[in-house]
Amino acid sequence: MRCTWICLTVCAWTAAAPGAFERQPESARMVAMGGAGVAMPGNAWGALANPASLAGLADASAGGARAPAPNRRTQHTPTARLLAAPTRRGGGSRALLRSGYDLYRETTVGAALGCDAGLGLRLGGACTLNVLSIDGYGSGSCWGCDAGFLWTPAPGISMGACATGINAPRPGRSGEEIPRTAAAGVAVSGGSPLTLAFDIALDPRFPPELRLGGEYCVAGCLALRAGVSSEPSSLSAGVGLALALLDVEYAFSRHQELGCTHRFGIAFHFGGP
Repeated sequence: MRCTWICLTVCAWTAAAPGAFERQPESARMVAMGGAGVAMPGNAWGALANPASLAGLADASAGGARAPAPNRRTQHTPTARLLAAPTRRGGGSRALLRSGYDLYRETTVGAALGCDAGLGLRLGGACTLNVLSIDGYGSGSCWGCDAGFLWTPAPGISMGACATGINAPRPGRSGEEIPRTAAAGVAVSGGSPLTLAFDIALDPRFPPELRLGGEYCVAGCLALRAGVSSEPSSLSAGVGLALALLDVEYAFSRHQELGCTHRFGIAFHFGGP
């Protein structure tokens, strides 16, 4: 039974995703910027990449993102939902991520907090419940922990890093560990409408992945984005439109072997604390 469970799990991982509970950029903004963004502060969606980015949120927001048939996998539609709000010392968020299809399903529920520690340093942590369900074999779950920091040594310059799965969570009876990953990066805006972000992501299963992205804001309401990443090599681009209390985003990425992925996102803003 144990061998059958492991084999089925491995086959399902191959069919449904590059890796079980693999942490990928969920927001259309980060996807359009090549996945870079671990060092961007005040970013609600960035909490999924670095919980320290919650410190500095301007207002409360609720949003969702969806990627129909990514990389030509017609049965696979990853979705994400997020609720984030600022506090006096930082910010917090709750997230729901789902991926897979009827026979194989991954669900992650998470809560994250970020706080301002002073002197330009922001700290953050997150706790996730990861649930793996395989038709005919039941389901298994485990808890995971993430932690990260952001440091702003000068206006317009920020550095950050985040580690995921610190406690080496193992869902279900297979005993297979969710890989512990890490990412570090820098973001530069300098008060201009152009923001540049560079990340390096580390996963023990793959070579280091480099991510480079840029965002240019036009008239304060339209954002044009583009990015590149390696391992796997891909190109991406997208737009973001801010309409009063509503943000609408779109991103397009092309994998050199697996094809194209479209991602759509929307967020509603409710004002500050």
